[in-house]
Amino acid sequence: MSLKEQLQTAVLDFDENKVKSICKTSLDNKQATAVELLRMIGDVMKQVGDRFEKEEIFLPELIAAANTVKVTIDELLDPIIRESGVKKETKGVVVLGTVEGDIHSIGKDLVGSFLFANGFEVHNLGVDVAPEMFLEKAEEFGATIIGMSALLSISMDIQRKFIELLKREGKRDKFKVVVGGAPTSEDWAKNIGADGWADDAIGAVKLCLGLVS
Repeated sequence: MSLKEQLQTAVLDFDENKVKSICKTSLDNKQATAVELLRMIGDVMKQVGDRFEKEEIFLPELIAAANTVKVTIDELLDPIIRESGVKKETKGVVVLGTVEGDIHSIGKDLVGSFLFANGFEVHNLGVDVAPEMFLEKAEEFGATIIGMSALLSISMDIQRKFIELLKREGKRDKFKVVVGGAPTSEDWAKNIGADGWADDAIGAVKLCLGLVS
């Protein structure tokens, strides 16, 4: 069984300790570098996403798989990459958050995990994020994309207000703005002038990859 196949089996078993053990053994034996392992995990998560789209696995499994790889990346691979001074390849920088007045986080966190596993640098601002904070952090981190989640119909208008803020500040062309959440839609995204909309984590990854390609 190849290294990638071992990782895929461990991820689909949702075995955090096994994924971490495979990566640590590979590093110790110089079988693969941390960057190479990160790439393999990205490929595995793409396969997991494909299986979700085909309804071979469902949302709880998707969340469990994302959480499984996030632990290994956060606790093992990222520290090694930072310490080595090797610049991690990134497809783009995403600032992500749930809008002001809304404290739902599961869907937004899943989007963040999948974007991270697919090669994006992700800065998750959490929940109840004001438009001004989205802009401040996007500029601080040099964001390519700003992702805004709204799970309540009474909070979704913050997405529109944020785009209006960008226009007032003369910064609308500086960032791609993507929106999502239960009450939102593709029509809503077009109406407020967003650059895209996605209804789940897999769609968000495809959307963001398209925006940076």
